[in-house]
Parts: sequence; C-alpha cells; structure tokens
Amino acid sequence: MNITKIKMPFLAIFILFLTTSCDNESPTASDPLPEFATISGTITFDGTWPTTGVIALSLSSSWPPTGAPAASMEITSSDLINDMYNYIFDNVSFGDYGAIAVSWLDPDDNNPASNQHIIGSYGGTANYIYGPYFDATSITVSETQYTLTGKDFNADLSMAGQ
Repeated sequence: MNITKIKMPFLAIFILFLTTSCDNESPTASDPLPEFATISGTITFDGTWPTTGVIALSLSSSWPPTGAPAASMEITSSDLINDMYNYIFDNVSFGDYGAIAVSWLDPDDNNPASNQHIIGSYGGTANYIYGPYFDATSITVSETQYTLTGKDFNADLSMAGQ
C-alpha cells in the first residue's frame, strides 16, 4: 500500500479539524448577550490637589447627581499619571445615566445636601454663573452598546474648596 495514499486522508481530516475548531471572533445570533456594561475614559485634572477633603468619581442616574450613585470610586493624587486618571466602571447595569462626575467632599460641611462640590463632568461646561458645572452629557448602555470608551473630560481642582 502506498504511504502517500494513507497520509492524504489523515492530512485532509487534520486540516478540516483545525479550520473548523478555531473560535469565531465575530458575534452571531447564537452568542450569549452581555449582562453588564463597561464605561471608561480619562480625566485630566487642572490645578493643585486639595490638602483636605476627598476627590470622588461617580456614575449617577441623574443630573445633577442626587442620592447614591450607581458606581463610585475615590481618587487620590498618587493615582494620577501626568495629572491624568484613567477610570473604568465595570459591571454597570444597562440603562440611562445622567452623569459621570468628579466631586470634592468638603470635610468642614456635614450636610450631605451641600458637602459635595462638582469639579468636572463628562460633557460638562464650566460656567460660574450657574455653578461650577451646570450640565453634563447623559449616556446609555445596553445589550447592543455595552462597551463605552473615550468618555474623557477635565476636572478643575481650583473648584475644590468653593
């Protein structure tokens, strides 16, 4: 028996096995839908870091933020690289969010209704007539739009303490 005749079927089966067993990176209708979203971006801090109080980043259901945020984290000056902070919110529930905002917690104000001072927000515009930041851009995450990147904005540290 010719050894080439035996090798050819095995080679064909091996190639067929390799090409059909590779993962398909393109999503199909049978792929499972994501359960949560991810939101990320970079915050550029302008000014001098405050000597007192806490700087926090929050994802809030409404604008202006009221009540507990959907997600939050504390930021320290040691978290910055070249005055920038790269953030990521993982496991975000699908829905509409009114703002991603950075605030300063005034340690001398015990009133939760007035002790947070917004110093920056995604899509926000600084306007000191209506308050430090009087608007923000809302975002929506869903099963079809579950990875939002590039949600970059600035935070004005000179507003900490005002």
